[in-house]
Amino acid sequence: MTSLKSPFGERTQKYWDRRHELFSKWDEGVETDEVGLFSVKPERFALEIGNLLSGHTVLDAFCGIGGSAIGFARCGKRVIAVDIDRDRLAMAKRNAEIYGVSQRIEFIHDDVMEACSKLSFDALNIDPPWGGPEYFKKARFGWRDFSPNPLPLIQKAISSGIAVAVGLPANFSPDELRELPAETVVRESRDATRVLFRTAYYPPAN
Repeated sequence: MTSLKSPFGERTQKYWDRRHELFSKWDEGVETDEVGLFSVKPERFALEIGNLLSGHTVLDAFCGIGGSAIGFARCGKRVIAVDIDRDRLAMAKRNAEIYGVSQRIEFIHDDVMEACSKLSFDALNIDPPWGGPEYFKKARFGWRDFSPNPLPLIQKAISSGIAVAVGLPANFSPDELRELPAETVVRESRDATRVLFRTAYYPPAN
């Protein structure tokens, strides 16, 4: 059967073809835009990270259309979902309603780099923008290739003793992790043939 064409153009077709992996309830009215389609964390990986993260309240920085926040809420956590894009945040709320977990998520329209100091949380999930589908053309991806650079926020969170999960592209340079003040546990998320992305995990300090 011929797949439907992506409404966002040819460069997003491979993401559109996997839309039911992104959200198993896609056909119930999941909302996205182009950026949300290629940047959202697929459902099964969001659940894996939610089960990995300790803590009761997770700050989901750069929440986008809500894939990670929904997964964390389904794992029983309270979630503070922050995004600077108002429309994408509204999509996240709608998608959380489809999954029946919107009551467990606080949606905040703000720049998370500025808002985090005003928020109370004991776990951080941070998956900053990778620069679109062209990110894989870089031979080595580093902190400064993200926009914005999340390193200061990650360093502060680790130093504060909370659990941190960081979403990293498959071509992220391991040398860059030396800039963080803790031992890194790196988990790979794969499909049948390749590494899709990595998650750097920092358990809470004892």
